[in-house]
Amino acid sequence: MAIHKTEAFVLQSFRYGETSVIVRFLTRDRGVVPMIAKGALRPRSRVGAALGPFRRLGVTYYDKPGRDLQTLVEVELLAEHAGVAGSLERLEAAGSWFRFLRSAIPENAPAGGLYLLAAAALARLEATPYARIRRWETYHRAAAGRLLGLMPRLDACVGCGRGVPDGGALSFSVEEGGVLCGACGAARPGASRLGGEAYGIVQLYHHPDYALVAVLEEGMEAEARAGDVVRRFVDWHLDVRSPADAGNPRGAAGRER
Repeated sequence: MAIHKTEAFVLQSFRYGETSVIVRFLTRDRGVVPMIAKGALRPRSRVGAALGPFRRLGVTYYDKPGRDLQTLVEVELLAEHAGVAGSLERLEAAGSWFRFLRSAIPENAPAGGLYLLAAAALARLEATPYARIRRWETYHRAAAGRLLGLMPRLDACVGCGRGVPDGGALSFSVEEGGVLCGACGAARPGASRLGGEAYGIVQLYHHPDYALVAVLEEGMEAEARAGDVVRRFVDWHLDVRSPADAGNPRGAAGRER
């Protein structure tokens, strides 16, 4: 057994027994790591006091290979993101983002990129105007999907393979995972109509530079259409559960805090 130290965010936590908590952390170097925080619910526990949501933490734990549940030893607060905690709208957006992460990220997923994305997303959220919070969440869902290997086909029709025509009648198939030309879109009644402007915005949502999305005008009908397509595409292919299904994971002991 070795002592390991890393950075982490709390994805989910559950009461275990009278005074302990089971925590699923998104760590910087090892992805999702479940740990038990013994005595965290005791009134004077420094560990329990630090385990708040949306905080960037330094965590020290006993790491035993092959064990499903590691033992948390110490927690250090690295960043509190007070701009998120002080706003109901931003709190709700951060909660939705972390529910998405805990549903989408497998236990053995690569660590670094997803952790850095979570950190960048919270920092950006603190500076995001209320009217653009929906846009913020959509972009970061698509970015998480990209890190997990999920990208739609946008350069050619997923139905026939032909190049996308300039200014043509375009659609998007969530299930097939990409854009459709006019003929293929017409043959699929369930496809979402895009149009040239919305198609361009879908491309921006999947671009690695967040600044390109952040400067879009507010209230654009094409943006709303593009954002809806992007969210449904990511949720479908990552098999993200709805909020109603996001309760305790199977086999978890106790109840969620």
